[in-house]
Amino acid sequence: MKKIHFLTIVTAAVLLALAACKPDPLNHLTDGVTVTTLTPEYVSGTAAVLGAEVTAEDNGLLLELGVCWSLTEKPTIDDRCLKTYKYSQPFECFADNLEPNTTYHVRGFAKYGTEYCYGDEKTFTTLNDTTGLFPGVLTTTPAHDISAYGFVAGGSLASTSISFNFQRFGICIGESPDLTIYNCEYYVEDPMYYFSNPFQIYVDGLYPNTQYYYRAFMAYGEYGHYEYIYGDVLSLTTPVVPFELELYTYYPYYSWGGNYIEVEGYLSCNKPEVIDQVGFCYSDTNEYPQFESDLHTTVATPIGEWSNFGSYIYDLSANTKYYIRSYARYMTDSIKYGNVVSIDTY
Repeated sequence: MKKIHFLTIVTAAVLLALAACKPDPLNHLTDGVTVTTLTPEYVSGTAAVLGAEVTAEDNGLLLELGVCWSLTEKPTIDDRCLKTYKYSQPFECFADNLEPNTTYHVRGFAKYGTEYCYGDEKTFTTLNDTTGLFPGVLTTTPAHDISAYGFVAGGSLASTSISFNFQRFGICIGESPDLTIYNCEYYVEDPMYYFSNPFQIYVDGLYPNTQYYYRAFMAYGEYGHYEYIYGDVLSLTTPVVPFELELYTYYPYYSWGGNYIEVEGYLSCNKPEVIDQVGFCYSDTNEYPQFESDLHTTVATPIGEWSNFGSYIYDLSANTKYYIRSYARYMTDSIKYGNVVSIDTY
């Protein structure tokens, strides 16, 4: 009889321990954790802002935090729910795709250790219309630090709360004003742990002298089921890249004789496609030889943003000083010269 009584006491103690954080809809206060369901706010015909707050003795055991809702009493995680693994308090989320003029039951929940604990139950009734609710108004901030290849732009969120379940933020870019995350040319985004309000994003990889449209966006919801809010669409035109061309003239040692000179040049250009030819101008009288009025030799048309080129100049007079400089002819009729070098034949 005493043995049976002892086993009964042990069994009861074990059962009580296991029941400390069961998903019992009648008991939202458990050993070590308290879940409080926040009153639903900003209710529209198809959406509402729901939330929960948790107090835990050991935050290391707090693995999930969220809310669940249904058309019936005592909703659980088997019904519709949104959760987070970031434990900023309180947690708020945006519940959408609701039915108009319908009463919903909602409870906050927390996964504490291996068990789910639920908060007290709240109810709300959606409005009798199909007007949606967005979790904030997003404004696209104008671009700055604009170059031929990129710019910095951002967004500013005027929201009922920044603690919605936003997941990502960024900028959509395209050459058409009809911009969403699904039809833009491309977008740049960052996860929410980089977020500040207002936020800024660096956009690069653009083309010079091109009109672009851009707008801010933010994603909310759960991974794989994001919804998006957008800022207003703005536009800019990237500037034209100034034409840059540099030439340098030099000659190797022991590269001349009585009637020839070997000369070399170096070209650097950001638009090599507009260069028609390169070569060297030379004269024994003009210290700054010209393409049109003095002798010249044509070498090649360069390929790429920089190029080394060289040439032998023959049929020169012995014992004569020659002035030589490299040239590049671009856009058909424009000439750019390098530095002048002088060499005495022997």
